[in-house]
Amino acid sequence: MSYSGENKYFSFRDGFCESLPNVTISSAEAAEFGRTVSRFFRRFSVGCDGFRHMHILYAVCCGLSECGHDVYVCENTDLPSFKFGMPLLSADCGIFISGENCLKISVFNESGFPVSPELLTEIMNAEPAETVEKCGKITSSTSFRSIYIDNIADSFSGTGSSIPAGISCGSRSVRSLWLEFFTGEDDSLVFQISDDGQRVNAYSSQAGFISYEKLILAYAIKLSQHGQAVYLPDSFHYAADFLDSDSPLKLRRFSTDGKIPEEAVKQRFLLDPLYMCIHLADNRQNFIKSIKALPQLAAAKREITIDSVENIPCGKTILEKDGRIIISRSGRNRITLLAQAYSSETAAELCSHWSEKLRRIGSHENI
Repeated sequence: MSYSGENKYFSFRDGFCESLPNVTISSAEAAEFGRTVSRFFRRFSVGCDGFRHMHILYAVCCGLSECGHDVYVCENTDLPSFKFGMPLLSADCGIFISGENCLKISVFNESGFPVSPELLTEIMNAEPAETVEKCGKITSSTSFRSIYIDNIADSFSGTGSSIPAGISCGSRSVRSLWLEFFTGEDDSLVFQISDDGQRVNAYSSQAGFISYEKLILAYAIKLSQHGQAVYLPDSFHYAADFLDSDSPLKLRRFSTDGKIPEEAVKQRFLLDPLYMCIHLADNRQNFIKSIKALPQLAAAKREITIDSVENIPCGKTILEKDGRIIISRSGRNRITLLAQAYSSETAAELCSHWSEKLRRIGSHENI
C-alpha cells in the first residue's frame, strides 16, 4: 500500500491524515502505516479517542513494535491530555487516532506541534520499514487527564469556582474537559471548540465573533505586558507585526518546519487552547477590553485541486497590497491556499483571485 497524499486511502493536511469518504482502513493497512512512520522517529506515544478505533490503535502499535520501537499506548483519552503526557513519556512522536465519519490520524513531533507538511508528505511516500527480530515493547499508559486538569488548575490564581462561559464542542470527551473549568451555561461568552480540542473560536455579546487568531494575539499581548518575548509561527497573521506603538507586544517569529524553539514550547498557549482561554477569561473585563483593542484578523482558506501541482510554489508566502497569501501542499494533486487580510471581504476576494490564478498556471508560467 502506498501513501502519497490523496489516493484510495488517505488525504493529508495540517499535520494529520484522514481517510477518504466511504473508505474503510483495515488493521493490516494500519499496521503498515505504523511500520512506515517508524522510519522517522524513535519512541512513540499512541492514543485513541473512545473505543471505536481501538483495532486501528493496536494495529499501528504492532507495526511500530515490529520495527523495534517502544510504544506507549493510551486507550480512550482526549487529545489535549494525550499531548500533555507526551513529554512525560519521553516520546519524540505522538500518534492520535480519532474521527467520526472518517478515520483521522494526527501526527505530532516531540514538541507537540503537528509535523510539517513536508515531513508528512515524506512519510506518506515512504516504504514501510523492515521488521526486526527483537520487537519493541508495547506498554499500556493510563490517561493523563487528571494530571493535566490539576496542572492547569495550579497554573492560575482563580477563585476555585467555574468561569462563566458557554461551551460548544462536538467531542464529548473534550467538552467534559472544558466543563472542568467553565460553567457551560453563559450565553454572553461562548467558546466553540473544534479539531479534537486543538482550535477554538469564541462569541461575545460585547465583542462579537472572536477568532482563534484573535484569542492567540490577545494572550500574546498579555504575556508581553509582563515583560516576556512572545513566539508566534511565521504563518500567523501578519497583522501581529503591525500593531500600533502603544502595544507592548515583543514578538519573535519561528518556523514550524524545523526544531521548535524551546521558548515557544514553554509558553504553551500555541499548544493548549484550554490553558489559554482559562487565563484569558478569568478576568472577563480585561479580556473583552483587550479583544476590542485588536485589529481585525480576517482569513480565508481554500483547498484546490491542481493538475500541474509541481509548478505551484508550495511553501511560499506572497505579499499583496491588501493582504498576504500562503500556499502549502495538502495532497498529491491538492494545495491549500490561505489568504490573510484586515477584513473578511478582502480575504475572501484575495482567496478567490489566487485560486483562479493558480488554476491557470501552465507548465511554463510563473506567479
